[in-house]
Amino acid sequence: MIGLMNTSSKLSAIGLELDAHEFRAVQLIAPSKRLPSKGNRVVAWAVLPRQNGVSGEERTTMPSADELRWVASVLGRRGFVGNAVSLTTSSKECSSHVIDLPPVESGAPVNQLARMEVARARKCSPDDFELGFWALPTKGRTRETLAVACPKRVIENTIETFEEAGFEPAGIDLLELAIDRGGQASARAVVVENEINASLHIGWNSSLAVLKLGETVIYVRRIERGAGSVWKAATVKFKMSALGADSILDDRFALDDPDCHAKIQRAVWSSLAAEVANELDVAVAYVSHSFRMAPLGRVLLSGYGNSNPIIHEHIDKVLGIPIELAAPAELVQSIGQRTDAWALAGRLAVAYGLAARFDR
Repeated sequence: MIGLMNTSSKLSAIGLELDAHEFRAVQLIAPSKRLPSKGNRVVAWAVLPRQNGVSGEERTTMPSADELRWVASVLGRRGFVGNAVSLTTSSKECSSHVIDLPPVESGAPVNQLARMEVARARKCSPDDFELGFWALPTKGRTRETLAVACPKRVIENTIETFEEAGFEPAGIDLLELAIDRGGQASARAVVVENEINASLHIGWNSSLAVLKLGETVIYVRRIERGAGSVWKAATVKFKMSALGADSILDDRFALDDPDCHAKIQRAVWSSLAAEVANELDVAVAYVSHSFRMAPLGRVLLSGYGNSNPIIHEHIDKVLGIPIELAAPAELVQSIGQRTDAWALAGRLAVAYGLAARFDR
């Protein structure tokens, strides 16, 4: 690590994504000014199980300070540098809104107007949330803005918990932007102007579909199911052990009877696959209706089950557009020769996206 730190390259905060099942962490080094073409390099990556139980049924998403201290100790042994972390809040706590705002060049107080519009929609005080917003592509004479709000209490509690454990929160990102940033680092990702592309991130308790027109995020759709439902079906309906259910999540055919494993895998994944495919279809149809002349591009998959053939099968059947893994190229290279390198990189894509902010 000494050699890395003595260059003109910039070290990122640790991108840390967590849910009720596991922690996923990535740290990067930005290319130096002398060698900008080299791209980001991966300092370290890790996937760590949550502590205190195996099912996640009674465990809250936000860890305790003690559990975070354990995470810090493990990350230190895995080659991560420093205690700065880049985090995201749960999409359940945030809300997105399409609002009408005057153009910035008009001189109108757009920040204040945006906050008032969102406060009215959330039925709360304008001071109760943090707000991010950006202009959407024009549709004829219509100029709209996409705004995302997250309660201040959630952000403050997150910061307080991580600081108590010795971490230094360098930034708290929107999940949809971290998903997009991780996807754009995919080995095959190419941004095409005025093309509609979708990212689908399958989380533990919920999933998120993020739609873009060119380089702009224009629509977000939350799906109220995730891989936790798959894990629960494997352990409850099929009486699998925690390790067996994990093999279902990871697409590992490690059981004595692979044919039985395949049948269980299809049984527990099919319901979720159908739901996320249908919800993604609704999102794509909505955006396609709004931007009728824009061609459809591809779907980038990240999170749990990103390489699962059942997920791919349902999306292909419903949407019929190309599907790719949101697997950052640098992560695939860093993971190496493992047979699941692409799937693991896709599972770590959001943590990569958080690290890639470089906002220490």
